[in-house]
Amino acid sequence: MPLDDGNEVVLATRERFYRQHIYSAHLFAERAQALEGRDPREMTGEDRWRHRAYVTGTIFAAAAFFESSINELYVELKNLGASGSPKLPARELSLLSQVWPDVQGSAILHKYQVALSLADADSYDESKSPFIDADSLLRLRDALVGSAATEWQDKRGKQQSLEKRLRTKFPPNALAESKSPWFPDRVLGAACAMWAVKTLQTFSDDFCHRMGIPARARVGREKV
Repeated sequence: MPLDDGNEVVLATRERFYRQHIYSAHLFAERAQALEGRDPREMTGEDRWRHRAYVTGTIFAAAAFFESSINELYVELKNLGASGSPKLPARELSLLSQVWPDVQGSAILHKYQVALSLADADSYDESKSPFIDADSLLRLRDALVGSAATEWQDKRGKQQSLEKRLRTKFPPNALAESKSPWFPDRVLGAACAMWAVKTLQTFSDDFCHRMGIPARARVGREKV
């Protein structure tokens, strides 16, 4: 799964970790899918542990892509503007560079919204895709590290849950019994991993389109 370097700007002085994260997400998702394709009767306890590791690894890598991509983008925007690719006006480029110290510690998706606002681009409706899918993925990551619950109240005081958001997005883990709890057993399957990869690609491509900048790194068929 080589990385498609298509329209990207080569920055010799900075490692672009988001490229590694998206590669990792693809790799782990494919490994999880391969394990689920085997006869369940032949699955050992070790195989099931590996399957869980691949699925959670996909989610962690996808979340890392979201964060590292926007963090690095704030730093790289001037270089992207000078690349011959679609450029942002000088004023917007300057504002985005100047505001970074103020947003550096903000929530991940807030950084995307700030970038769009400063670039005079359309901000996201946080109640619709692709924003809500990205938010769900990050909440799933938070649940896996115990920093957030799978249920919460939104800004309007309405009760929300990850299960309600995700149960129609992909089928349950093929290796889990139907009576198993939704989190973590039934949600953490290969289908969830593939959804995570699709979610990060869709959101990132949409964000770059709104910003008028080249698409971020993705896994493709071209050689590095």
